[in-house]
Amino acid sequence: MLAEALRLTTSQEDIDELTAQLEAELKECEATTVSYKNKLKQFMMENDIWQISELNYYWREKYCEYLKNRMSKTSCELYIKTFDRVKLHSLRKQPQIILAGKRQRLEYADEILYLPYHPNIEIAERFCRENNKNLLAWDFTLIAAEKLKRQIFQVLHYFIENAANSERMHAQLGGLARLYDFCILEQIEDLEKLEIDQIERFQKTFTTEYQRHYYAGVTYWCGRALFMEAEEIHWDANVWYMERMHLQPERIDPAAPIMSLSFAEVTNKENRKLLQKYLRYGIGIANLSISSLRTEFLVVRKFLGDMNQPETENICMVTEQQMDAWLRSEQQREVQADTFNKKVMCILHFFQYLQIKDYITAIPFDPNYYLKKTFMQHHDRSVAQETMDQIRRNLYRFPEEVRLMYLHLWGVGLRISEVCTLKGNAYYLQGKDAWIQVYQIKMRTYKRIPIPMTLYRLMQVYITKYKRKTEEYIFQNRNGGAYRKTTFQQTMKRLCEECNIQNGEYLFKSHDYRHTLATTFYDAGVPIQSIRDYLGHEYEEMTLQYLDYMPKRIENANEEYFKRKSLASCLRKGVENGEQNLYQENDTVQSDCVDETAGEVYNWGPVL
Repeated sequence: MLAEALRLTTSQEDIDELTAQLEAELKECEATTVSYKNKLKQFMMENDIWQISELNYYWREKYCEYLKNRMSKTSCELYIKTFDRVKLHSLRKQPQIILAGKRQRLEYADEILYLPYHPNIEIAERFCRENNKNLLAWDFTLIAAEKLKRQIFQVLHYFIENAANSERMHAQLGGLARLYDFCILEQIEDLEKLEIDQIERFQKTFTTEYQRHYYAGVTYWCGRALFMEAEEIHWDANVWYMERMHLQPERIDPAAPIMSLSFAEVTNKENRKLLQKYLRYGIGIANLSISSLRTEFLVVRKFLGDMNQPETENICMVTEQQMDAWLRSEQQREVQADTFNKKVMCILHFFQYLQIKDYITAIPFDPNYYLKKTFMQHHDRSVAQETMDQIRRNLYRFPEEVRLMYLHLWGVGLRISEVCTLKGNAYYLQGKDAWIQVYQIKMRTYKRIPIPMTLYRLMQVYITKYKRKTEEYIFQNRNGGAYRKTTFQQTMKRLCEECNIQNGEYLFKSHDYRHTLATTFYDAGVPIQSIRDYLGHEYEEMTLQYLDYMPKRIENANEEYFKRKSLASCLRKGVENGEQNLYQENDTVQSDCVDETAGEVYNWGPVL
């Protein structure tokens, strides 16, 4: 009706001029045949569309209806392709706005966004050949929360611009489309505040293994995109993504980075807010490493979840009786005393924060009443020589980087985090000796220790071969970052199983090799202080925990001692020579044994 009204008010001379202009524009589109363009021209003229730049998704749908009544489905598809090519031609002619070296992102609008018609020509060209039509049209006219639609729009562009490859982008967009439909159905208003039960219900919508494999991570991807793109950090989001925090490098372990922290497990929203404030304080004020901070966070999160308070209450209202019941239930669990004590101290730190911030007036429990007595326990973790020999014989079967990383454990006793984060300038010669410079993430300091010359030469070959620069990680993941500890551990376990190490029963643990090296040094007579410095410990007490086979060592020392200066050696010698037994009726013997090395006389009492 509107087109007819406009036609009646437009003179024939104007119509002829507009028609000539339209024909000229269509003629410039050389990507299609004349007959196809004539059909499109006829449709445009009937609807008073005089410039190809006016074509959009709405008119595309109208053109589909127009063609369906006039030709077969196959012919219809060919004419629609002409429509798309003409539209793409008009987009190429439009100037692309560039701001600060980056193309301007399209502003949100309450309309259907058809990606092959995107104003950004790079995006339009990428999707004009897309076969999966379900990923092309995004309807922002649907009845849903405005915030949700803006988030979907923002995440959509983030995925398109930042996807590592087309397969990853397809998985992200496919998952986003499903999540969009789910959120509309569930009337969800904010993607950053998805609850655990909502995520679980969404996961249940995946009916095939393909869907579960490709779409399962979409809630994580969306949360990360929104968190990373926000102008200011969204401290109230249910998941925090640590990349956004701009933390000091010394607080992060590049070989095992903490990617995110989730608060959704705390269902009481008031307790969730308190935990978020506590963690924000820990990130901004405390100087703890992020791994240590996460340890405390997980303990407090579980504690708040266990309390299971109604929404009308929060942890500030907890009573001494409730705390006593929880702590006693934790005491009865089969956990080591040291583990339990760490939990108590984590909970104490949380309540101390609440007290400092005037959320509570007093801490509702006395930690000294619940802390358990701990005893130092030593666990032998050294790797058997036979096992190490088996691994070395099979090293040629290992990938190159895994093989060299293992040699750093076996020959130098480094922590696996230190091996994963070695940089190109780690190795150097000093005189005739080879040395390595290692940044100890746990100690936040460097150490320099000698290494075997063979290892130095092997690493020089590797560094040259892969052109590692001085500040680059030597062993890298796919993104050029530090090699992941978990990847190395899993790879070693798999390879040891494939090589049938210890008949397939060997469980590889990287830290065992620090015990092995420390024990080997000590057996060779290296002073404990030197072993401490080599391992990079701050205190000798820690180094002593790395010396294994202590019972055997004590037994050998006793044998050596008795051979030199003990009464037992006299007794044994006397028995061997057939001499009279020295035991008296009262089970005592008085004898003087001389320590020739020290010149001292020992008076022996009862022999038990």
